Amino acid sequence: MDGSNGSSAQHWLTLARHTPLGILCDLDGTLVPFARTPEEARPDAGALELVNTLAALPGVTMAIVSGRPKSWLEAFFPSPHVFLVAEHGAARRGMGAWENIGKIDPAPLEELAARLERLAERHPGALVERKQTTVALHYRQVQRGMRGELLVEAYGIIDKFVAKNPSFERLEGVLVAEIRPTSVKKSSAVPWVRELAGANTRLLALGDDVTDEHMFRVLGANDEAIVVRTTERRRTAARWELDDSNEVRAVLRWLQGVRAGQTPLPVVLPRPLNRRAPENVTPSRDLLVVSNRLPEFRPIDGDDGERRRNVGGLVSALEPALRSRGGMWLGWSGKTVSSSEPVTTGVVNEAGDTSSSVQLAWVDYTESWYQDYYSGFCNGTLWPLFHSFPSRVEMSDAGWAAYREVHEAFADLAAPHTSSRATIWAHDYHLLLFAHVMRQRGHAGPMGHFLHIPFPSLDIFSMLPWAAQLVDAMLDYDLIGFHTPQHVTNFAACAAALLPAKVSDDVIKHRGRETHIAALPIGIIPDAFQEPPEPAVVEEVDALMRTLGDAKLVLGVDRLDYTKGIPERLTAFGRMLEMFPEWRGKVSLVQISVPSRADVPLYAEQRATIESIVGRLNGEFGEAAWVPVRYLYRSYGKEQLSQLYRAAAVGYVTPLRDGMNLVAKEYVAAQDPEDPGVLMLSQFAGAAVEMQDAVLTNPYYIDGMARDLDRSLRMRLDERKTRHAKLLATVERSNAVTWAESFLDALAACR
Repeated sequence: MDGSNGSSAQHWLTLARHTPLGILCDLDGTLVPFARTPEEARPDAGALELVNTLAALPGVTMAIVSGRPKSWLEAFFPSPHVFLVAEHGAARRGMGAWENIGKIDPAPLEELAARLERLAERHPGALVERKQTTVALHYRQVQRGMRGELLVEAYGIIDKFVAKNPSFERLEGVLVAEIRPTSVKKSSAVPWVRELAGANTRLLALGDDVTDEHMFRVLGANDEAIVVRTTERRRTAARWELDDSNEVRAVLRWLQGVRAGQTPLPVVLPRPLNRRAPENVTPSRDLLVVSNRLPEFRPIDGDDGERRRNVGGLVSALEPALRSRGGMWLGWSGKTVSSSEPVTTGVVNEAGDTSSSVQLAWVDYTESWYQDYYSGFCNGTLWPLFHSFPSRVEMSDAGWAAYREVHEAFADLAAPHTSSRATIWAHDYHLLLFAHVMRQRGHAGPMGHFLHIPFPSLDIFSMLPWAAQLVDAMLDYDLIGFHTPQHVTNFAACAAALLPAKVSDDVIKHRGRETHIAALPIGIIPDAFQEPPEPAVVEEVDALMRTLGDAKLVLGVDRLDYTKGIPERLTAFGRMLEMFPEWRGKVSLVQISVPSRADVPLYAEQRATIESIVGRLNGEFGEAAWVPVRYLYRSYGKEQLSQLYRAAAVGYVTPLRDGMNLVAKEYVAAQDPEDPGVLMLSQFAGAAVEMQDAVLTNPYYIDGMARDLDRSLRMRLDERKTRHAKLLATVERSNAVTWAESFLDALAACR
């Protein structure tokens, strides 16, 4: 019986009276509210009394199933009537005696724990919890803006450990990353409690996070699972939900009263979940946006209850279009699950239940998808290939197979939740096949794709064994947008050479379809970089500027990636100090490198190379009162960057290859028009096509770049103002929002 075949109250009354009854209850986030640290998350007297009372009832088997160590659990639940499962199933206590489950060697965790502790020392608020068989990195108290930097480094450490120790896995919890044995899961508690409780037992399991899903999935048809929605909504194996630990306790107290022979009115009962479709789904959505990562305005209730959202980057461009059309955004959740587990998906409204809200749909990646699709084919094959770095390209059949498989998973979630004639807009190199898989599912509406990175020339692209298949699938889109006319030309040349397609300047005809191709360069929101900063931001930037003294600031801001030309840029700065020694002591380079893919050896090598060059330059040219180069391996928010851009005499934007490079546009937008800095821009950045009034430079020619830097530093005010006015007009001509609307208008016109 379930909630659809009778009243929920009667259903739960029947379960509450059943004998024997087994209860499996998680602690943190379920029976006990989340706290700032694990030590502060302790069961209070009310929770302890409730558990002990339930355990003492005839016909009830009460088990606490937790990730906590066994000594911690036993300190709070000494009664032998309360059964305990510790560290997600690594140890359990029944009838007063503890037993360890399986043979687990915790020795490899010692070095991992030590490395994570050293990392945590550099990130205020981070905490490493060492258990017998697991290590957990808690980052609830780390400032939100700093969590990304911490996790990039942490995942690099953890993923290297897991690669060397495949008997362990990384598990994502609520603001915690845990490394545990793959053989240990809470699911082992289910048959154990059933055996202890006796024949014909019905079980009730309660939990709030991914580890509890292991319990939920192995329950029987007559058992029940309740998911506690203390954090983000995700797909769950549970059939019922509660909001928080207060509701959990209310339900358990009601159950206790029923078992004691009372008939109390329920204050709250679990609410049924629709198992056939996620909550609040509107199948007739008129616009679906698909990208590799779900945007950060995904609704996630923070630990302080505040709803968080970030409207930077692509989100600021697409959010207005999505809201006006009541659209949906589909992407990877950012979480990975064991390859042996079912793939988790979900759909939820971003805000409210109105037709104008943005719906968020997500897919969790399996570990194999993360390795073969994301790290493998996307970032190991397509990224270097499309940026014309053939020596860095890695290819494998497993990568190509995973690339196709993930597209199918995205389409499986998208198809039921959008009408067959809805507009679909896919983004970037991760989703080149999406139109093809959706057409196979009968989608007849307009579909567009925008490539945010370069498209290579035929001689580079044809290195890919699946080049023809990829282009053929891309031509199921109605419109494909690129940043520059050269990228359009490259794609058209590849289609003409690899397929029996008819190609003109802006249309490719193939298999009875027409695909339009166009250069539609993306913009930014310029006004956002002129907003007055918070006092704390001003103080932070002023503190950095004071360390430079009277030296002019040359500023580089990049994600750490070999395409950004950071080693070449640093070398050219040093060469300028050699060629023009009068600048020594009068100019300093601040290079901000945003952490990226620290788990990949190639990127770790890039970081080491950069740090070595910085050390050499500072050692060779530095003086007691002057440091030539300051290298900051961290991320900054828009407010901090705006102030740094404004303070910089030169914006040093010199990628070896880039689809666009929005830092160039941000730098221009942030300037004081009465005393603007100079944008020095690589001729190989997509932005150079529009921004011809920058000082264009060749990042492969070190001496030339050094001379261009000297020229930029010496530029007179009148020339700086003239160049800036023209550059600003270019930046303001097409902002992020008008770019999105222009693309959607062009896509509609294709039909």
